[in-house]
Amino acid sequence: MLLTSRLFWKILLGFWLAIIVVSQLLWIGFSLHDREPPEERMARRVASQQLAAAVSLFEVGGEAALTRWLASWPIDERDLLRLIATPSATASLKPDGARPPAPVLTRQVVSPQGQTYQLVYHVGELRERMTPPSRPLQWLKIPPPMLWIGGLGGLLFSIFFAWHLTRPVRLLRQGCGQVAQGDLAVRLLPQLRHRHDELSALAHDFDLMVERLQQLVHGREQLLHDVSHELRSPLARVRLALGLAEQSADKVPASLQRIEQETERMDRLIGELLELARAEQEHAPELGYFDLQGLVEAVVADARFEGERAHVAVRLEGECRRTLSGNAELVRRALENVVRNALRFSRAGQSVTLSLAEAEGQALICVCDEGPGIEEEKLASMFDPFVRIGAVGKGYGLGLAIARRALICQGGQIKAENRTQGGLVVTLSLPCR
Repeated sequence: MLLTSRLFWKILLGFWLAIIVVSQLLWIGFSLHDREPPEERMARRVASQQLAAAVSLFEVGGEAALTRWLASWPIDERDLLRLIATPSATASLKPDGARPPAPVLTRQVVSPQGQTYQLVYHVGELRERMTPPSRPLQWLKIPPPMLWIGGLGGLLFSIFFAWHLTRPVRLLRQGCGQVAQGDLAVRLLPQLRHRHDELSALAHDFDLMVERLQQLVHGREQLLHDVSHELRSPLARVRLALGLAEQSADKVPASLQRIEQETERMDRLIGELLELARAEQEHAPELGYFDLQGLVEAVVADARFEGERAHVAVRLEGECRRTLSGNAELVRRALENVVRNALRFSRAGQSVTLSLAEAEGQALICVCDEGPGIEEEKLASMFDPFVRIGAVGKGYGLGLAIARRALICQGGQIKAENRTQGGLVVTLSLPCR
């Protein structure tokens, strides 16, 4: 699968060609910076040293001493140095072979007998002999070590780097394929945690997405299970009431009353389910403008009327004179569900306090009660559908779920925490747009 990956080959060839091109440009840059080739510089240095030695030897020992010295040279190098007599001189050293081409170095010398000569050293021939023979890819002008480093070494580095970059992409593709087939247990972060880069962050986000999908699927399954369970109980009681009515005419009125109660209960349940479904589908609710202070005061007035029967006081503290943009009906419904839940868990003589505030661009509504509170491990799940906290009341566990969804679809949040002095505080936040 790795060899068939087009991204792998693109990265490999791209880095490999980049290494070769950079090494070629470096060599060209060095060549342009130092215009004299190294072979030319070395030939001039050797020729200057040998010519100086020849001049000293000739001035002391004459032509015979120079001839003996040249005899110790390799045969193919003896023709590099020539002794040429001036027109008044007759003796000369003749080279072995053809006369080498220019450039040359010359020095005028005088023999012990007083004759004048010219010592000629053919530097051009020496440079050509020092130049290595032609090799393949001569046009690249790259020395063999650099060719091996840039070619083979660059290829190995490019293979490793391409594999290192494409491995997370392959894992992400495999993970997406598993998710598409319904496997929501796949996780990528354990395999990419060591990278500490954007790809590991992508793996972390992928795991969060899959985990959220898994929670949604599980929530849907649990919702169907809970709905079927909640509807099965009243239906069973309706069947029982019908059976009793069929057995005796005297039981018909009581059976009809029971059927009416169970029908109303199912109607309330279905109504709350529809309300939850509408809140979940309301990704872009119809926006308007509403006075937050007036909305909260209206909810408090209704809550006081309900709290009088249970002898629970409802108070309002603080103020937030803001005109917010959003869906006022959804906000009112969410706040009513939270306040009604606080009243349900309050006993006679206790109080429910609503406080308004503004912080960091958020309008905050805090609902505090003096009830028994909630276990810490259940705080995170209390806003899930059909989750009942305690045995108080006859609700279906949908009110807080509707409240959370109503706020989320408007860019708000809802959270709950236990108070140190006892009871629960639920905070609703809305952006001050």
